[in-house]
Amino acid sequence: MQDDQTLVEAWRAGDRVAGDTLVQRHFHAVARFFHNKVSNEDDAADLIGQTFLACTGGKDRFRGEIAFSRYVFRVAVNVLQQHLRKKYKRCREAADFGALCLGHFDDGSLSTVLARKQDFRRVAQAMRAIPLDFQIALELNIFEDLSGREIGELLDVPEATVRGRLRLGKQRLAEQLAQPSLDGAPIVADSESLGAWALEIRTLVER
Repeated sequence: MQDDQTLVEAWRAGDRVAGDTLVQRHFHAVARFFHNKVSNEDDAADLIGQTFLACTGGKDRFRGEIAFSRYVFRVAVNVLQQHLRKKYKRCREAADFGALCLGHFDDGSLSTVLARKQDFRRVAQAMRAIPLDFQIALELNIFEDLSGREIGELLDVPEATVRGRLRLGKQRLAEQLAQPSLDGAPIVADSESLGAWALEIRTLVER
């Protein structure tokens, strides 16, 4: 199997099959990224499409300074921020994302992919109730098994900043899940429960 950099070079040279292969290889990861950040499947599909269109438009500027998978996520984060700035007028500056919680701004239902099981729905809701910067760091760590260094490389922030986001994000998530809920008993935000949630989402998105 050809590695990503070889495929990128072929894609830049005009090989459309190489480009299609890259999209297929990274599609599910990008889908997981968006499905808990917008409230309906149409928005998720639109943002996924925008991400890969932006990757296509920027392929000649990508020089392999980071892994292509990291580059795709960097583009996805930018696409998400542009979407939120357009949708929510208060999000005028990048600094807003340090405090923005998606659950506070969208009264719509969660993506149906995430709403099929009670416990997993509650984890998804809790994720949306913590600051977006924390949510992104946690999901990249949980879903994609990225380290603090790799997430920092992707987001272009210091590793120490990422580790702080992960620590505070887990703390905020645990607080959210410990609150009484009409949906059932509190959930412990430990590695086992979050791992089970991540596996369920991975399975549903990749069907």
